[in-house]
Amino acid sequence: METTSSLEDWRGVDVGQIREQLRLPVKERVRVMVEAANVLLSVQDNARRA
Repeated sequence: METTSSLEDWRGVDVGQIREQLRLPVKERVRVMVEAANVLLSVQDNARRA
């Protein structure tokens, strides 16, 4: 059985990052998530063009 760090759940999700997000005010949390989504969309767009 593979062990995980105490900072990850059984799926490998970084729970520390989730906890950090939940400590943010809602407005800031939304801003961070929109920025992350835009980065992902940019990566996908660049991958399609390559």
